[in-house]
Amino acid sequence: MRQSASIIDTLSEGYRAIHRRPAALLLVFVFNLALLMTAPVSFAPLFDRFDSFLTRLAGASGDVNSEAQSQMSALLAELGQTDLRQALALMNVMPRFVVPRFAPGALATSSAGAVITIASIPAALLTFVVINLIVFPIGVLFLTLVGAAVRGEPVLQRHLWRVMVHIGAAVLGVMAILATAFVLIGLPFTFVAALLMAVNEVLGVLAFSLILVVIIWVQIYVGFANEAIVMSRVGPLRALRASFELVRRNLWGVVGFLLLSLLITRGTEVIWEMLGTSTFGGVAAALGSAYIGAGLAAARMAFYRERLRRLSEQQVIRPGV
Repeated sequence: MRQSASIIDTLSEGYRAIHRRPAALLLVFVFNLALLMTAPVSFAPLFDRFDSFLTRLAGASGDVNSEAQSQMSALLAELGQTDLRQALALMNVMPRFVVPRFAPGALATSSAGAVITIASIPAALLTFVVINLIVFPIGVLFLTLVGAAVRGEPVLQRHLWRVMVHIGAAVLGVMAILATAFVLIGLPFTFVAALLMAVNEVLGVLAFSLILVVIIWVQIYVGFANEAIVMSRVGPLRALRASFELVRRNLWGVVGFLLLSLLITRGTEVIWEMLGTSTFGGVAAALGSAYIGAGLAAARMAFYRERLRRLSEQQVIRPGV
């Protein structure tokens, strides 16, 4: 039996793969530059209207809690000043770039400081659809390129589009399954927790804390579904099962890998914020974030492949390739 790779070896393999096939890095870098150069999206008018509605509702009911109302107003005002492009991109499967605060629209020569303000619900829904229609195909291409890099395949494969269609359909399937599970299971539990919060604040906080813990663990157990789709060429159900089995059989190794990845990501985000005080620094932050993110994405696929190989040798699960 071949010696198992350590987490550091897996990270190194991921970055070596990106060095051999820099197309994925270039794709993320261009995407990050687009975030820097285009105007941010704000729902400030919608949040202001919602704040006014809550204020009128509280006044009509006679249940006025000035402290709670001021906190809600402050929260809605902060959300109105937040760039929502990445928050709306629920179908994004690429590494997230924390845009420096100066950056939205700052590099655009004709619309520096401009903000795309959404003032109606139909416009908000249209914005959500457009953003996801843009980022999802780009994300599928990114997954395909990273998978080819880890596999050592050429960038321009003969059946590239066929592979992309399979990956895209399977990723959509996983998203649909998880969304359905959240609607059927998550929303009822959230409603119960809200009722408990209204009856007893302590019980409500405990209920919401429990829901948060469950969500975190579910994300850990199904978090390698995309890697299973790319590396094992399986469908959504088999990808979810493969991810669950992988984590169940390697729980502490997975947790260690995820914690180290999170530490690298959060630590470098501080650096990108510090660099984002100038145009040149923003571009450097976009490149650095692309490099870190693409390398970690490749390392996740290398981690999945290594742990799958180990489980296959132990005859726990069979690879899908």
